[in-house]
Amino acid sequence: MWVHKTAGDQVDRGGREWSVTQNWATKPGDFSCLLGMVNLKRAIGFHLVQSYIPTGLIVAISWVSFWIDRRAVPARVSLSFTTLLTLSTQGNGIRYALPPVSYAKAIDYFYGVCMLFIFGVLLEFAMVNSYMRRANKYNHMAEKLQSGYGHKHIIVPSDYDSEYDEGPTKYYPHINKNSAHLMYKALRYSRRALAIDKAARFAFPSVFMLFNLVYWMYYMREPEDQ
Repeated sequence: MWVHKTAGDQVDRGGREWSVTQNWATKPGDFSCLLGMVNLKRAIGFHLVQSYIPTGLIVAISWVSFWIDRRAVPARVSLSFTTLLTLSTQGNGIRYALPPVSYAKAIDYFYGVCMLFIFGVLLEFAMVNSYMRRANKYNHMAEKLQSGYGHKHIIVPSDYDSEYDEGPTKYYPHINKNSAHLMYKALRYSRRALAIDKAARFAFPSVFMLFNLVYWMYYMREPEDQ
């Protein structure tokens, strides 16, 4: 009895090999049997459109967080968690569409690495937010110290939170030394946060492209037994 199940667009039907076995030993006796071997191959185009490309785009969307102002905490947190939840939903759909097996499939490795990348975006934001909280703390302390005594003609950086600050450009005739010192500390922490964002803008896409290169070179190679 044959059970026929249509695989749809997910499987390419490969070549067929037929052979006749002359001696098939069973308890009642020896019988000649027809042995058929059918090679099936998953259609890569179907899974690219339904699984790989959407999952990769979700990871790329999470990188927009690196270009959002580092003071915009709600925007960056919302974007990171939205992409994480979207990827989780996408992963559930992928697992539902494929037959359950006892081993990890290629798409499982790809999906797992994508989850790690989005988790890395959250860790990067945690580091940036830590530096920005220190910068804001010293900036508020500097504002409180500007009480009008110990006036010195001091040049301090133009904007401690400016991405394009190139050095001391503003002149404050009425600022005391302690306040200036705190403003410089705030500037130092803010610049560290900016440096992390700039490094992440290059590092995350580069590592993800390297992973894709290794992944597709490994899984697109022809099996040795063919």
